[in-house]
Amino acid sequence: MVFGSIFVALLLLAAPVPMSWRGFIPDWPLLFLFYWVLALPNRVGVLLACMVGVLTDLLDGSPIGATAIGSVLAVLIILVSYQRIRQFDGLKQSLVMGLLVSLVHLVEQRLEAFLGWQHVGTDFLIPATVSLLFWVPVRNGLRFLRRYYEVQ
Repeated sequence: MVFGSIFVALLLLAAPVPMSWRGFIPDWPLLFLFYWVLALPNRVGVLLACMVGVLTDLLDGSPIGATAIGSVLAVLIILVSYQRIRQFDGLKQSLVMGLLVSLVHLVEQRLEAFLGWQHVGTDFLIPATVSLLFWVPVRNGLRFLRRYYEVQ
């Protein structure tokens, strides 16, 4: 169930959209990964975060490992504080997830700038804001699937 949902998230990321809308797509793989880390912290962790990051880099055309490093950092933060994050209501969880997606994109942007790909501005914050808005529906949908299929 975990790998299937991550695969669906990668397909959603690869869906064809106009270039002008590309910045307004939520970061589906990160949202799905963050849910599974919160729901199953003993089974989902850093290795899956690295794999999802590398696959996201392959789909986006960014340097291999840029998103992987950021997603590993974000998953480590979730693993350290998952018990506290679980207790938050939907709004607070959305804010935390938005900050974590922002962290991933900031690390990716800094690594790309280090490699010579010049990205100027704060355009990387737009997908984080859109991801923040989609956290509660993603969480509720994946929670329903986890309970329906009794994923432990």
